[in-house]
Amino acid sequence: MKLGIKQYLAGLVLLFVSTLFVPQAVSDFARAESTDTPVPAEAPLLLAIGLLIILAAAACIGWGYWLTHRVGGARTANPEDDPDEPLLRPGYGADPSTEASWRENPLRRRDPDGRA
Repeated sequence: MKLGIKQYLAGLVLLFVSTLFVPQAVSDFARAESTDTPVPAEAPLLLAIGLLIILAAAACIGWGYWLTHRVGGARTANPEDDPDEPLLRPGYGADPSTEASWRENPLRRRDPDGRA
């Protein structure tokens, strides 16, 4: 697995787990306010647990971001990296007169005078 991906995934899982605590606590507070009843005793605890989980998720995601974007870190080889990519850009690589033109495609119809 690429560097930092585990931290991103752990952060996302923690964010999902926090949805088990925070909405319930907010609902308890809102219900108590709307019905003029006392707030249930577990509501502040649920809110605190949910906020701690959200902070842990933010720390995991930040750690993953730091691992993948740090300056001076060893860059891992990526199979999508093409060492010849700059040569494929116009202006790089060999002189166009020495290379076959990109228009010379065997599937293109030829003009009567032999040009593509």
